[in-house]
Amino acid sequence: MFGSAPDRDALKKSTERITKVSQILKFRPQEGKAPWDHNKDTLVSYDYIVLGGGSAGSVVASRLAEDPAVSVLVLEAGYSDDIFASRAPSAYNIIFGSDADWNYETVPQTHAGNRTLMQPRGKILGGCSSINAMMYHRGPASDYDEWESLGNPGWSFNECLPYFKKSEGFNDPNLPSDHPHGPLTNRIRFPEFETFDPEAHGTEGPWQVTFHHLFQLSTRFIVASQAEGIPFNKDFNGESTLGVNRIQTFIQRDGVRSSLSRAFLRSEDVVPGGSKHGRGTVRVVFGADAKRILFQVKRGVKMATGIEFVDHKNVRRRVMATREVLLCGGAFGSPQVLLASGVGPSPQSSIPQFHTLAGVGANLQDHLGISAVFRARDRLETLNSQYNAFTSIKSLFSYVASGTGPLTCQLGEGVIFVRLEDIAPEWVAQEKANGTYQERASGPGSPHLEFIILPGYVRRHGTILASDFKSYFTVTALLLNPCSAGLFKIATQPTKNGNGVDVKGVVDPNYLAESFDARALVQGLKFIRRIARRLNEDPEVGGREVFPGETDVPDRDDKVLEKYIREYSETYYHPVGTCKMGPASDKMSVVDHRLNVHGIERLRVIDASVMPKLVAAHTCAPTVMIAERAADFIKEDWSTSSSSPSDYSTRGQTTEAKL
Repeated sequence: MFGSAPDRDALKKSTERITKVSQILKFRPQEGKAPWDHNKDTLVSYDYIVLGGGSAGSVVASRLAEDPAVSVLVLEAGYSDDIFASRAPSAYNIIFGSDADWNYETVPQTHAGNRTLMQPRGKILGGCSSINAMMYHRGPASDYDEWESLGNPGWSFNECLPYFKKSEGFNDPNLPSDHPHGPLTNRIRFPEFETFDPEAHGTEGPWQVTFHHLFQLSTRFIVASQAEGIPFNKDFNGESTLGVNRIQTFIQRDGVRSSLSRAFLRSEDVVPGGSKHGRGTVRVVFGADAKRILFQVKRGVKMATGIEFVDHKNVRRRVMATREVLLCGGAFGSPQVLLASGVGPSPQSSIPQFHTLAGVGANLQDHLGISAVFRARDRLETLNSQYNAFTSIKSLFSYVASGTGPLTCQLGEGVIFVRLEDIAPEWVAQEKANGTYQERASGPGSPHLEFIILPGYVRRHGTILASDFKSYFTVTALLLNPCSAGLFKIATQPTKNGNGVDVKGVVDPNYLAESFDARALVQGLKFIRRIARRLNEDPEVGGREVFPGETDVPDRDDKVLEKYIREYSETYYHPVGTCKMGPASDKMSVVDHRLNVHGIERLRVIDASVMPKLVAAHTCAPTVMIAERAADFIKEDWSTSSSSPSDYSTRGQTTEAKL
């Protein structure tokens, strides 16, 4: 029935060749975007140094350079995102494990089968927005109200909403093609699943949000979910986030990923910018791996003055900021640089302690998920049926010629957000009766679980493939409010020449340490099967479970289900919280409500690491909102500052040392 199996080795080699070809353009220098040029770059002074040209760094750099008197230096360890694997929405998992991925792994997870889990992070301009699934989702309003209640004034949802809208360029799917924001492709439309609340969206921002490809499978998933009692949601970013529908995506109108670098740093008026464009200047340095922050103490005040980094030629450089150093390295990168700079809970081996902050690297939270894979009917189109030579060429031609077809699918098309009591009321009642129920959601409108249908055979981040070219689909359940939290720390050793210290990040999310998390995901897996049974009754879809299989992992045995979850769950790429925002009275907070590092002037952290609690959302949109807010904080603070930048640092000062 399944036909002959493909040559797995040949398929792997083909994938590796595609990966290499897709990287060819990454070294292509552009004006304002190139590796460090010591002869030229040392002659320029920089007001702000942005560490990391990822999601937040791209936004912050662009917004600060709206002031024509400002110069911004962006230090990016990776290279251009102008590569096929990033541009084409469905090709992003090719990047996993490449040199455009930081290739973090966890330490063995004691409560998750003692496994070492992949932690993909974008080492590329645009950061994770250049390698993720492009799902535009803000989460429930109560999550942000909870942030404010934790001692962060100004972070309620009503105060955050204008900043969500500011960056967003939502494209109304009903606009005609001759409209400035109208469609640029002739994609197949599904108007009944392209509903939205116009009051909830911004339309003038540079970050394009659209509806794009939709497999028939995803439409049937939405219908089946409604039959199972899940209400249809007009707009997940509207009044409520609960229910089922297709997800909104950050894909351009031409079918290209709208990464944050493409949205905020692509045009020449931004990079390099300058007076002829009425803007400040932005310099993006590729291949710049930041090692530590440079500090000084003046009149008893600790402050950041610059960054020490290693350039593309493995030469150690120092560059100074006349105003501020802005850490935008993400939930792993930002605490790593702080710890490597002597800022953290305790002294590190071979690193002088500069400033003690107990919360650096603590409070690591992430969304863990569990999946089941199903064999669909042969006539159902899925991504697996696109893998053979003929359909692959056809899909590639459709994408290149018209920006349509399966390559514009971002994999997670149909989505459910739901509370546990809505899918497992008897289990919730029993947990409460036992005194073991743990409520982590921020309010009654905040979901506990998310379910995503993936139109293909997806295991271990796409690294395990089907044994044939038949039709499959995968349904994943994500735990949105985990009780378990972990830690990010560093390991050090002297460099080979003895002139410095090599630092390696150590990721320990502590997945499933709280047994409630595993029990909640058991209910998620059971609900996946309920939806799949509905789909199996659909003559166009089908749904025979092939992994893990109900014979081996039966619904009636919660212990076996929990064992499966502990042995096969995976991250869904949303680590946050390692530089937690909070008041100084909270000894585990790292930054204040304006994202200044406690106790150190001229230093801020601006990325997902500042979230005090993980949102029940995909974290890219909230991270962009944080960056938009931070840019305004910085502008406000410097518009009222009476201090001269030259009082605190040396303009243009650089040094070098061979490694």
